[in-house]
Amino acid sequence: VLYLIVRWHNCKSKMENFEWLNLLYYCLFGTFVYYQQIHVKNFRGASKVFEMVLTISAFLGMIVGLGYLIYYGYLVVWWAPFLILVIGILFQFVAGFIERLLGQFTMSLLGFVAWPLFAYLMFQTIPT
Repeated sequence: VLYLIVRWHNCKSKMENFEWLNLLYYCLFGTFVYYQQIHVKNFRGASKVFEMVLTISAFLGMIVGLGYLIYYGYLVVWWAPFLILVIGILFQFVAGFIERLLGQFTMSLLGFVAWPLFAYLMFQTIPT
């Protein structure tokens, strides 16, 4: 019984390294960046300017996401970004349901506003 209490306490103290709202913001951020990357990959439009803007947005989203994980690991605890990344990847299954409602194109267009918003929120809610 003492062993279980110690294990539960250790688990609880490790979970203090996470803020659930922060994880949600990261997952939503990653979803919109992902759909912009998919849009770039499958781009069939005639506008080269839009393709360039979309590519830049998707690339910046990727850089911001990587920067967030590094900053989180530096500020909070080194191993947390690995778990956050796995949770973000698993969240893409949930994002598939959102995609069915809105469509890939809409998700990509919403990404121009959504991922910067969620990036701001996820940096603001990093636990310290």
